[in-house]
Amino acid sequence: MADTSKYTPMMQHYLQIKKENPDAIIFYRLGDFYEMFFEDAKTASLELDLVLTGRNAGVEEKVPMCGVPHHAANSYIQRLIQKGYKVAIVEQVEDPALAKGLVQREVIRIVTPGTIMDENTDEKTSAYIASIYDYQFGLCIVLCEMTTGELKAQLMDKSVISLQKVLLQNNVREIVVEHSFDRRLRKMIEELQTITISAMEKDEIREIYQPLVQGNENQKVLHTFGLLMNYLDETQKRSMSHLQPLEMIYEQEFLQMDYSTKQNLELTSSQRNGNRQMTLWSFMDKCLSAMGSRMLKKWIEYPLIQHIEIEKRLDAVEYLTSEFLIRDELKEHLRYVYDLERLGARVAYGSASPRDVLRLVSTLEHAPVIFDLFKDCPSYQEYRSIDTCQELHERIKGAIVEEPPLTIKDGGVFVDGYNERLDELRRISSDGKSWILELETRERERTGIRSLKIGYNRVFGYYIEVRKGSLDAVKPEFGYVRKQTLANAERFITDELKEKEELILHAQEEKIRLEAELFADLLNQIKVYLPKLHDLAQALATIDVLYALAVLAVDHGYVRPQFHDGHAIDIVEGRHPILDSMMKKKRYVSNNLHMDERQAISIITGPNMGGKSTYMRQNALLVIMAQIGSFVPARKADLPIFDQIFTRIGASDDILSGKSTFMVEMMEANHALQHATDRSLILFDEIGRGTSTYDGMALAQAMIEYINENIHAKTLFSTHYHELTQLGEHSEEIRNIHVDVHEEDDHVTFLYRVVDGKADKSYGINVARLAKLPEVILQRAGQLLDALEREENHGVYQPQMLVVEKDDPKQKEIMNMIDMIDINSMTPMEAMSFLYELKKKRTVQ
Repeated sequence: MADTSKYTPMMQHYLQIKKENPDAIIFYRLGDFYEMFFEDAKTASLELDLVLTGRNAGVEEKVPMCGVPHHAANSYIQRLIQKGYKVAIVEQVEDPALAKGLVQREVIRIVTPGTIMDENTDEKTSAYIASIYDYQFGLCIVLCEMTTGELKAQLMDKSVISLQKVLLQNNVREIVVEHSFDRRLRKMIEELQTITISAMEKDEIREIYQPLVQGNENQKVLHTFGLLMNYLDETQKRSMSHLQPLEMIYEQEFLQMDYSTKQNLELTSSQRNGNRQMTLWSFMDKCLSAMGSRMLKKWIEYPLIQHIEIEKRLDAVEYLTSEFLIRDELKEHLRYVYDLERLGARVAYGSASPRDVLRLVSTLEHAPVIFDLFKDCPSYQEYRSIDTCQELHERIKGAIVEEPPLTIKDGGVFVDGYNERLDELRRISSDGKSWILELETRERERTGIRSLKIGYNRVFGYYIEVRKGSLDAVKPEFGYVRKQTLANAERFITDELKEKEELILHAQEEKIRLEAELFADLLNQIKVYLPKLHDLAQALATIDVLYALAVLAVDHGYVRPQFHDGHAIDIVEGRHPILDSMMKKKRYVSNNLHMDERQAISIITGPNMGGKSTYMRQNALLVIMAQIGSFVPARKADLPIFDQIFTRIGASDDILSGKSTFMVEMMEANHALQHATDRSLILFDEIGRGTSTYDGMALAQAMIEYINENIHAKTLFSTHYHELTQLGEHSEEIRNIHVDVHEEDDHVTFLYRVVDGKADKSYGINVARLAKLPEVILQRAGQLLDALEREENHGVYQPQMLVVEKDDPKQKEIMNMIDMIDINSMTPMEAMSFLYELKKKRTVQ
């Protein structure tokens, strides 16, 4: 750093803090503002649309400066964090009135993308900070959700796909790594553009954190955990007593799905806009608490594979579906359950508000009733003896007023009788204000000045105000001492008023200070109960999810799935859960899925828009719902327990990595073929469409044969390659099914019904007619199709010109486009895209 001695002491202190925190924007508290200087000011003014000014700092030129009001700082910090910045908050840590010289200031916290605790955070979603240790044969990752205290660790292979899956699935906002971290993996993380990378080399685990990893002897996990804890210590600089014991995650203990599969099935985020709307999570979320919603999300992302655990949940759901009155009473009490997990984090940080404490009181008041209503449930018997923290409830329920202020600084938090000294100070303050009113009446009578009034402001304190027109009535014997001159009035003080002012203001200041101390003590009492409150939160969230699943089952007429140890699937009249609920006026067409012990593959043919992809997704969603312990939308569902689900549905490029649609398709297919077992479910939609017809068809057939001969996974394979249906005609393990249509006079009606056998054709031209392409295009397409079929049979094809108006340039352009295409090299999807392009050309005439 350059010589800083020429700057003022305050600016020297700022520069020292900046030197210690070079990667953070410094919010430096000066009075009622947080100020930023030098490059931080320039950055903040651009990112936050703030006016850039200057400040004298002991040198010739003013240094760049901008600032934000301290009471509005959180919103500005949030905006910077969302853009990937870190913010170091420098606060005054001594009373300016008592300071000798420069007011003492220090960094009280560094807010980072992974540690933000803003109250405006979406209560139903989670975001994590993670540390990653890169060792010779793999990766270890430790994840922490700061707003709830959740800690979990996972070991994985050293691949981009595995790491990307964990980072995206857990909504990781920030990672902590050592400087030696793998460059290839760092590049992938940087390309995601949503994750901040921070460095840490120190891995010693402080004694205070040892209980969080008690019993864990894996040195890789302990090293990674140490990196994270040291980084959190450096940035948070306060108690983190809300952190929960580290939980090891073993993916093989759950139904495994890669990130692409979860995206394709839109389990918790929509492919259209990335939010939770129109996802399985949002549809199933009938939970009444934020904790329940977050737990439901975890259940959906990690379905079970242990039969006994699935049945435990199903037993509870069945109990609640059959007990209407209990379900109704649960609803009434679950509505008053607040977010204990995040409330606990704010208690640990000392940032909980009086209203947070009131919410805790409400939750603890209703918790015993909820568990009493649940006591006859055949499963979750352990909840009968759960500690609902009633001792804590009794201790705090009478402390806070019914409508407390937003912050402790506003005063008036505690009820009368909570603390004797507080009651006394309140009486002094109240009596003082009454005395002021009495004084005003006396002074009006004594002076004869009817417009005289007594007021107060923070700068001048109490004063007697007399308007200019009445100043002649002020006599020396009144003992008035001039305090302030205004345009139309004069303000005075008397010895009596000054003496009372000191008494009132001292009582007011002491009252606010005492309430802050009492509230801090109350939070410390609550802090002792945090482990029990965490267990209580988990139990209440579980009951909330089970309640939601029961409501879903009753409202939509779902059935309890049955599981067996074999491989057969028997779903009768299954329905897509989301589409079924959306189609209120038009009844959703239910479909069966029958795959016996021997049958491995169903080849699905039929037209575009006929419902093939929907049918495939539907069956995957039913499996997931069943394995999280939910009833399912069907008349009957007999299922094996699947260990993995793989999907390749939809076409998308990976532009960031420079991979084409076909490359992405092949990589995802390869991932499924490499990892699937005979207890897996595979959904392949139009595999091979991204390359030439014969290449695509050859690859698709080879994959079907490989799955059938080597993996034996249950597979739904949709295709436009009708030649592949011949496989089903010569194998008992492969079966042909198709989506049915009704055809009449060149018009088709999609029936959305899946039936046995293969489709006769793809009905591409009929789909184009439904899209309202010009009739001349449809007629020409029909002629081309006939010609292609004849060419295939006879090798002879004579082109024919479209009959168009000679002077119509648009029709000529369309004709030239058709003549230039190579039909033989087009895939069905490319042909459809070409037809859509022709339609656009036609409609802009």
